[in-house]
Amino acid sequence: MMIQGYIRLAIIIIVIISVLYLPILFVLKKKGKGFTRQLSYLLCFLAFFFIVFATIILFNIPIDFSPEEHFLNLIPFGRFGEEVNVLNTITDEIMPNIMIFIPLGVFIPIAFEKMRKLYKTAFIVFLVTFSVEFFQYFIGRKSDIDDIMTNLLGGIIGYGIFKVLNYLFKDKKWWNKFMGKDLTI
Repeated sequence: MMIQGYIRLAIIIIVIISVLYLPILFVLKKKGKGFTRQLSYLLCFLAFFFIVFATIILFNIPIDFSPEEHFLNLIPFGRFGEEVNVLNTITDEIMPNIMIFIPLGVFIPIAFEKMRKLYKTAFIVFLVTFSVEFFQYFIGRKSDIDDIMTNLLGGIIGYGIFKVLNYLFKDKKWWNKFMGKDLTI
């Protein structure tokens, strides 16, 4: 029964992404962007959508726009002094927060040429993670400075992966198309 639920959820997500991406597809096609270039935009969009989905929708935590309590932690890694099992905190909270933002750190500079500097990509990742935490605070979920720091770290790791990929594939035609570099020059 649980697998069927995930399959249904995956189908629903694919339909939602397809519907949301259609206007972008038409605009890019009108601007003369080829399939390979469109793929970079789609992957960036999917990375962003996955972050929103995983942080806001995925867990069965109800969204309440008038919660009785608000949870805000502004002490970086303060719970390590309280936690009995630090390893569980690292594997259950810190690592997923890092990993979920790695794709965004990779695909922002690929999709957007003006974002190919670390500070620009990091700023966009920061804005996304801050927005998610800000929204979570107002819907009755925990808003935590640790999440912002670990999400930002994930985005920076993703940017590092982008730099490595760019170095390895800079002479490949498919990579240059993916990156939107003009090959006619």
